[in-house]
Amino acid sequence: MAMANRLIFSLPKRLFVMLCYVVATIAHTSSPHQTSHKMKQHSLSYNLRPQDFPNDRLYRAYLVIQRFKGTITSDPKNITGTWTGNDICGEKSYVGFYCATLMGRAKELTVTAVALNGFGLHAPKLQGFVDQLPDIALFHAASNNFGIGVPRLTGLAYSYDLSVDDDDIQAQDYSDVTGEATANVHCVTVTIHFRIHAGSKSNRGGGIIPGVTDGKALLLNYNNLSGPLPENLGFSKLSFLALANNKLIGPIPQSIGHLQDSLLELLLLNNQLSGCLPQELGMLHKATVIDAGMNQLTGPIPSSFSCLSSVEQLHLASNRLYGQVPDALCKLAGPAGRLANVTLSGNYFTSVGPACTALIKDGVMDVKNNCIPGLANQRRPAECAAFQSEPKNTCPAASTPVTCPAAAAMGAVAPGERKAAREYSSYVTYATLHE
Repeated sequence: MAMANRLIFSLPKRLFVMLCYVVATIAHTSSPHQTSHKMKQHSLSYNLRPQDFPNDRLYRAYLVIQRFKGTITSDPKNITGTWTGNDICGEKSYVGFYCATLMGRAKELTVTAVALNGFGLHAPKLQGFVDQLPDIALFHAASNNFGIGVPRLTGLAYSYDLSVDDDDIQAQDYSDVTGEATANVHCVTVTIHFRIHAGSKSNRGGGIIPGVTDGKALLLNYNNLSGPLPENLGFSKLSFLALANNKLIGPIPQSIGHLQDSLLELLLLNNQLSGCLPQELGMLHKATVIDAGMNQLTGPIPSSFSCLSSVEQLHLASNRLYGQVPDALCKLAGPAGRLANVTLSGNYFTSVGPACTALIKDGVMDVKNNCIPGLANQRRPAECAAFQSEPKNTCPAASTPVTCPAAAAMGAVAPGERKAAREYSSYVTYATLHE
């Protein structure tokens, strides 16, 4: 059996994952005869039995895939035409699915990554699909149309800890080894605390994943997702979460704080999220990216944002935030943290402190189109007065005392240094932000 969809590994300790999404274009016509043939072929595939697969895990994955296939209403590239038979890990079959073996199951291949990016698939929902593949580590499905809701990932037993670092960050002294994240238009390079390569068809293979942990990557930009974020989102052990350019509504759940030891990048850009910024969002001391711009979030920036010692990109532009921009947050661009770029334009902030003023002068912070007296490019006074007179949500006061996680202090850079801004393409979530 060809194993072209298997992930290959370079040993020893630092293993590298590169997911290159090859958008397979499968020629087809839409004649009634061929359409009937495809339906017949899909129906016959359910006759496969457990003994037709190398192991039970692949058989169960097959059942999940076939159920999901049956819900797909549009498949312009005929990708699902390859989702047939028992060779889930094959070179030409099951395009978009990748297999590897898990620690302790050296002879058992299982589906560990799903990459449906750019396929243009339409289905009413993802629930019952990605959340039913228990060994999945990465789900990248941007530029599809998957309807209502974000899948709940709390029940997935196996996954891998993904992380990003820079040259000046030392690897942790435990089995999880950090690495780098780079990307270009069609390739996303992600380090999953060991190097896994799911590359072009000619260099796919198989290997053992050493050190399974609890991280997951969920990349669902441009999917027309609607509805609220799951209340238990924070219990999913996500490392990368990208949900930009959807139609999600409601608040950012307070459970987000439970991701403080795993979440590295959060991209909620251009949705319809509302409510207050939760204090718990500031507990994400490992996060390098927090982007919730172009939503309807309101209230002051919580005092807990002073705990974001690893954040490099903080973007909250085009919301309904107000009050003072906390000086403690702006100090994260110096000895207290790594902040390299903060965008707060298009809100209703009314004042900034001395540390923030210095960032504005240096071009690190953008506060255009706010209500800050004495600064250029602000809203008209009448517009600011009209907003101030509107009823406001009851949000925690910006001065609410907060205790940062003890690990937050470990992210501080040496005194006197300012973090240099990286290219956006060097972040996993931004690198996947293309149609």
